[in-house]
Amino acid sequence: MGTANSPAVNRDALLNGLRLIVRRLSTVEEGFAVPIPGYGQKDDSIAVLSESEIETTIQNLKALKSNTENSFFWLNKAEFTLVPLNPHGLFERYLDGVDFTGQGDNPVTYTVGSPSKEVTAYLLCLISEKPDIVKQPRWTMLRNRIRKVALRVGGEIDGQASLLDLVAEAFYTVTLKIESTQGGLDYENLANSFLFHTAYNMDLAARIGPDPLFAPSRIQGARRPSCAEFDPPRQTYGSDLVQHYLMGVAAEIPLLEYLSFYHIAEHYFEKVFNDDLIEQVRKGITDPSFSVRRAKDIQAIIRTVNKAQRQVKEEGGVNEQRALHLALERFVDIGRLVTDLDNYDANLVSHYRENGVPFAGASKLDLTLADEEAVRSSMAKRIYKVRNALVHAKDGDLPKYAPFAHDDELSKEIPLMRFTSEQIIIAHGKVL
Repeated sequence: MGTANSPAVNRDALLNGLRLIVRRLSTVEEGFAVPIPGYGQKDDSIAVLSESEIETTIQNLKALKSNTENSFFWLNKAEFTLVPLNPHGLFERYLDGVDFTGQGDNPVTYTVGSPSKEVTAYLLCLISEKPDIVKQPRWTMLRNRIRKVALRVGGEIDGQASLLDLVAEAFYTVTLKIESTQGGLDYENLANSFLFHTAYNMDLAARIGPDPLFAPSRIQGARRPSCAEFDPPRQTYGSDLVQHYLMGVAAEIPLLEYLSFYHIAEHYFEKVFNDDLIEQVRKGITDPSFSVRRAKDIQAIIRTVNKAQRQVKEEGGVNEQRALHLALERFVDIGRLVTDLDNYDANLVSHYRENGVPFAGASKLDLTLADEEAVRSSMAKRIYKVRNALVHAKDGDLPKYAPFAHDDELSKEIPLMRFTSEQIIIAHGKVL
């Protein structure tokens, strides 16, 4: 079962994950429980996770034919964690709990809702293996939500509540379950077809992907981990740049995240390109070898301007890779960039040095070279090639990005673009 990155799935891991998120977890005769005040005829009753339920759930997980961090495949069914893309939870609220069953001799049933016991147990095992996840501020809210769900459930049901079902609802995680009487189906293809159908017919969108709630927030760990260390701003920043930055931070889709940060650099392309042209002309006419009385000297200046204008005309704008290089040269400190990357993930700098970006045809990048001009040149080429692969989707020989399939590769490029964009914003800040 699983992949190399899958957590260990067993009773101890499940219970350890449960203890990290459920307050007042206690041992009872049936197994493990959390009190639900006011439930039933007692002042303090319980939602229970029995030993038999633990055993059955773990065995069901071990019966998986295969799985990734967001896709779980059994013989006659599959379950996918989703990242809803509509605001205000419209996707899950509208579709929650409704069974959509197809026609034919072997109908397929689709259900959107909270995770199954098996996927909930998997997520608890993941938490057990990565306990830093629950130190993030959003998990304080989730623990409080578990209590609220417990209070509500206590007033709605007769008999004991399953603790796994209670946790599943509190997680906010959305999954798509697919079941069929026929085995061996391409469940991922069926899932994507269902998601297209809901988007086409109801304008409700979601994608298959891991719940961001279970991803560690490296940025917070590298910056200000608590409100006590948070200071108000001492500079103001351009509204256009801030809006692009906020879009990048909030984006659930790596493509949108990368391009939002890229747009911050792009904002200054025309300015830095024109400033560079002006500087070239200024150097030319102030050089001691230049004479206004020699036609060839004037013609050399004209050629410089004409070459730049021709590039703009042929490319429909400034030479973007050259402009990106100039923006990096003017606004980005490579030493600070390396420090930010190291604080975020100590493996990233070596990753860039040892790996290109296959889907973009981009070369390796060594940020530790002493020659900063060479670093900026390589960095501009890598960033620009990634950008081109994201925005060019037509058939042909050029490298291009495949949505979702290349997200893991792209996710490693995002910190480089994000920290670059942050320096550009800060460089244009105005002191209050």
